[in-house]
Amino acid sequence: MSFYTALTGLKGAQTDISTTSNNIANVGSNGFKKSRADFGDIFGSTPMQTKQVGVGTQTKSITQQFGQGNLTTSSNTLDMAVSGQGFFAVQSGGAAPQTVYTRNGAFNVDDTGFIVDSNGQFLLGYPVDDDGAVANKTLDGANRLQLKAEFGQPTATTNLTMGVNLNSKEPVLPADNVFDADDPTTYSATSAVTIFDAAGVPQSATVFYIKTQNQTDLDPTFKYDTKLLVDGVEITPKLQRAVDPKEASLFIDKFGQQTTVPQDPAYILEGKGFPLYKVDDLGVAVDSTPATIKGNPLTAFLADGKTVTITTDPLEFKSTREFEGANGKSTTFWGKDFMLVDIDASGPVSISIPPGTYTGVQLAAAVEVATQTAFGDDKKIQLTKDIDSKFTIDMKKTQGTGLSQGLTIPIEVDLFADSIVNDMPADGTGMAMTQENFLSHTQRRINDSMNAYIQAAGTPAGINQPI
Repeated sequence: MSFYTALTGLKGAQTDISTTSNNIANVGSNGFKKSRADFGDIFGSTPMQTKQVGVGTQTKSITQQFGQGNLTTSSNTLDMAVSGQGFFAVQSGGAAPQTVYTRNGAFNVDDTGFIVDSNGQFLLGYPVDDDGAVANKTLDGANRLQLKAEFGQPTATTNLTMGVNLNSKEPVLPADNVFDADDPTTYSATSAVTIFDAAGVPQSATVFYIKTQNQTDLDPTFKYDTKLLVDGVEITPKLQRAVDPKEASLFIDKFGQQTTVPQDPAYILEGKGFPLYKVDDLGVAVDSTPATIKGNPLTAFLADGKTVTITTDPLEFKSTREFEGANGKSTTFWGKDFMLVDIDASGPVSISIPPGTYTGVQLAAAVEVATQTAFGDDKKIQLTKDIDSKFTIDMKKTQGTGLSQGLTIPIEVDLFADSIVNDMPADGTGMAMTQENFLSHTQRRINDSMNAYIQAAGTPAGINQPI
C-alpha cells in the first residue's frame, strides 16, 4: 500500500514536470497560453470509516491560463494581438468550413488576397457600411477578410478634423500683428498633423492659432484666427457659396432665418429695397426688443396645457368664435384675419394663422412668424429721392414713310407726388411701401399724369399734340 502511495506521487510529479516543460517549449509560440496541473488527495473509505488518509495523490485537471501576456512588435504588418479577453475567429476552407478560435495573431496574405494564419485558415471580420460603421455583429454575418488590389491605391486627404485644447492665459495679439511662421511671438499656439497628397506622399500640415479676443461678459468665448501651412506653404481657403440640395444659393434674412431669396421679386431693382442682415459668427449677437400684444383674455383659456383650434375651412366658419372668455369651453377660431396688429402707428395689418391645434406657446410662435411676414422690411420698397422720383412715358405712331414719331415732350410721372393711395411726406424723403401699395400708387400716378396731359392739350398753355 505504501508503495502505491509513493507511485502516485511520482506520477503526479511527472505530470507537473511535463506541464512545465510544455510551457517552456512554447514560450516563443504566438498566442500560447500556459497550463497548470492541479492535484488532489486520494481518500480511502470503508463502511466503518469514511475518511482514511494515506492512499496517495491524483491529477485532478490541467487548466489553461488566459491571463494577458506581453505584447511585442514585429516586422510583419499583419501580426496582431488581442489585448484583454477575446479570440480571433478563423475558418477552415472546403465545402463544410469549421470556425475555430485562436489567440495566435500571426497572419499573412494568400495568393488571392485573403488574410490567413499559418494553417491556411481564413480570418473572419464584421462587415461595415459605406460610412465605416459595423453592419452586422453576429458570427453568422462575419466575412472572410480580403485585401483587394484597389485598397492599396493612394487617396489624397480631403477632410481634416482636429480637436485642440488652447491655453486661455495666452495674451491677445495686437491688431497690427504680422504673422510669421518662424517667429513664435506672432502666434499663440500651433499643432501639426500628417496628410497625404494624390500620390500618397505624406506631407506635414501645421495649424497656427492667433488669439484675437478674450472672454467678456457679453461674449464669454475666446476667439482665434488660424493659419494653415503645408510643408511651409500657406493654404488660402477657397470660400464657396452655401447652397441647398437643389443648388440654390442660401442667404440669411434679418430674422436669422435661412432663405433662398436674397430680395423681393423682380419689381425691386438692383440696389433698391432694404439690405439683408448678415450673420457674423465673430460678432456679438444683439437681442431685439420684443413686442407686446394685448387682446381679449385668451391667456386664462390657454393655461394648464389647454389648446386652441384654428380653421380656415369655409364649411366650419359658422362654428367659430370671435374670442373666448376665461371660463369658456374649447372651441374653434377663424384663422383668416385672426387679428389686427398696428406697429409704430403704421396702420393696422391683418394677421392670418395657419389651421391647426395650438398650445399657448405654439400660438404665440405662429403669431410671431405671421407678424414678421407682414411687417418685414424685406417686404417693402423704399423710394429714394432723385433716384426713384420720376420716369417718363413716350407714345409713338407710325408715319406713312414707315418711320415712327414719338411725343414732343414725353409724359412725366412723379412718384413723389400724392395719390389717392398714399400721401407722400412733405419733406420729400419718400416712404417704404409694400408691393400692393407700391403698384397701386404707381398706377394712380400714371393715370393722373396721363389725364393731366390729355386735359392740357388744346389749351393756350397746353402742348396740343395728338396721342
